[in-house]
Amino acid sequence: MRRFLPIFLLLIFPVAFLACASKKEVARNPYTSPSAAPGKPSLLQTCLDKVFSLFPKNKKPPVATPPQWTGVIRMVNSAENFALIESNAISTAIPGETYLVVGKGVETATLKMTSLKNPPFLIADILSGTPSVGDKIYLPKFPSPTPAPTPDAKPTPKPKPTPKPKPTPKPKPTPKLKPTPKPKPTPFASPPPTGA
Repeated sequence: MRRFLPIFLLLIFPVAFLACASKKEVARNPYTSPSAAPGKPSLLQTCLDKVFSLFPKNKKPPVATPPQWTGVIRMVNSAENFALIESNAISTAIPGETYLVVGKGVETATLKMTSLKNPPFLIADILSGTPSVGDKIYLPKFPSPTPAPTPDAKPTPKPKPTPKPKPTPKPKPTPKLKPTPKPKPTPFASPPPTGA
């Protein structure tokens, strides 16, 4: 143990010296010693702040957000495999999404929301589990998986790429026309007729 102490001290002093030697501004700490000049922290405080800034601080763990309840189950028809849900926020119900059902703190079923609604009621198909009257439903944060294509469905053909249009040829420049010369008067021309 005593053998490692000098090595540790030799390693820590250069780090502390380099941390104190930088010109970085430090915000005024109200807990600095009273002997420090106003507006400037003490040399010891500055060095300690820089040494401790080299070590990362523990980050706070993320806070779990409670689920946003979409509604409450008011009726279950197990013969036709659907449930009637009463909801105050019908606009939050997304048709086609998979919702989870929670009863007595336990997940009891999964529902798939339909587009059928008659405010304040919604209808959802039961995918799995056995929901009960009074259970609450919510949309989990993760997106529902996309349904796998059925074997009967034909794959949609890819659109053919449109051919590139041919560039239009540049028009040929028109030749410059020479002005037509005025006819020269002939010496034997007859005078214009007068209206007498």
